[in-house]
Amino acid sequence: MKKQIITVVFIFALAVLVSGCINELVPVDEEVASPDLSTYELEVFYDPTDDVGFVNTTTFYLANDGSANVVHMIVNASVIEVVPLEDMLNPNKETISNIVILAGSSNDTEPSFETFERLSTSSIEDVPVFNYTMDDDVLRGQKHIYIRFNESITGIVAYSLATPKGQDFMYIPAHDSVVRFVLPEGYTTGNPFVGKVNPEPAERYFDDLDREVLVWYDLRATAGSFTEMARDFLKVDVSDEDFPYKPIIVKFYHKSAPRMLLIGTSILGAGVLIVLGNYLSTRRKLRKTRELIEEGFDENIISEKK
Repeated sequence: MKKQIITVVFIFALAVLVSGCINELVPVDEEVASPDLSTYELEVFYDPTDDVGFVNTTTFYLANDGSANVVHMIVNASVIEVVPLEDMLNPNKETISNIVILAGSSNDTEPSFETFERLSTSSIEDVPVFNYTMDDDVLRGQKHIYIRFNESITGIVAYSLATPKGQDFMYIPAHDSVVRFVLPEGYTTGNPFVGKVNPEPAERYFDDLDREVLVWYDLRATAGSFTEMARDFLKVDVSDEDFPYKPIIVKFYHKSAPRMLLIGTSILGAGVLIVLGNYLSTRRKLRKTRELIEEGFDENIISEKK
């Protein structure tokens, strides 16, 4: 009897171990999804007033469905640092996906407008393949993601960035770059009562698709703003290097939102006036009724005394 029990226990333990090993197997024929270049707009933005040459440019094509397409045009870079906003409602959502690289080695690629124009019309098969790795770290309580390339490159790097759903977006720069926000079609920002942007962009314009575009040319933080507050009020020992760039915070909204807000406010104001008028009218009637009652009461007292 004991032998049978031992045998059953042994078989059960063996089955558990085998099932565990099977669950840990990874299918070897599973293919990694190829990057999809067609999802990105590779518009080359160039500042003609800058006589230094082509500079790093970061463009965010915002959407209101919890995503943004990001296009970096980088010069002589081996790493891209991303400081994402974590979606608390979807903590397991992949932050960066569909990475596309259209670039050349920095040693033999001239950082010119013509070079980026050529790369923007290229296909993935037309350019060298650059291997990359992704890792992350937490600095001062904020997650940082690093896309590291196997060598320094000059060209275009695009990816899809998961963002919290809604019409609020925040970008924390980590390197020198011209930054552009392309708002969804039919959306705008800047109304202090509906949604505004901080800091104010250096330039605003509308592209060929009638989308509003915001541009910042220099986001380096000025000494003595946040750092002084941290030193004086928070009693934190920080340096200007800890906060070298100003973050961009934007709340975008549909162009009809201010008009709808005005209509709603007008209706609410009219309702308040009606209620207030009714209250004052009722109060007046009650006062008059009370005065009539008091006059009648006084007359009764006088008549009784007579």
